[in-house]
Amino acid sequence: MELFLSNLTSFPVVVYTFLMAIIICYWLLALLGAVDIEMFDMDIDLDVEVDGDIGTDIDSNATGLKGVTGFMLKWGLTGVPVTVVVSILIAFSWLICYSVVSIFYVLIPLNLLKTVISVVLFLLSFAFAIPLTSWTIKPLKKIFITHDAVKKSSLIGSECVVKTGKVTKTFGQATFDDGGAGMIFDVRAEESEGIKKNDLVILVEYNDDEGSYLVKKSH
Repeated sequence: MELFLSNLTSFPVVVYTFLMAIIICYWLLALLGAVDIEMFDMDIDLDVEVDGDIGTDIDSNATGLKGVTGFMLKWGLTGVPVTVVVSILIAFSWLICYSVVSIFYVLIPLNLLKTVISVVLFLLSFAFAIPLTSWTIKPLKKIFITHDAVKKSSLIGSECVVKTGKVTKTFGQATFDDGGAGMIFDVRAEESEGIKKNDLVILVEYNDDEGSYLVKKSH
């Protein structure tokens, strides 16, 4: 126990020990609902077509970015909350650093040499923790995928197919192909439009009060 505490509080392990203490306090507060796990998240907005894992598909674009965002994109540390990434990164850094200190430091006799090696070990622990963190968070990315709800107004101008016998000022439904199961909308139009079943119509206005769309025939 004495050896454990000695290694835990020796440089460079003590730096990661301090950071681990902060991480543990943070997650205790998160469990109590006092903080949000996405409180430090940043918006990463790239004008590229993303297909698959963001960590690999936009790696070439990350070289043009600077700072924390560029670093995270380059190493695939995206797709989960920043707090999760930092927690895992610090945990791996602490584990690597502590393990090396516990096993090899007794073999180094000179204090000056230990100081030099300690600085190198501190940096190497963090460096080796980066790919380990990237590998660890890959299966977690599916958990944190969010889908923005489609706004009614954003569908204005879209084409739909009428599914009721006709469309009037008080009655009518149409389906919108969203690439999945499809969406069904209440639609309205002047009877003089003569809109009937299987006609293609365009959504031209959304009525919040009725929850329906005003439509016109697609020509």
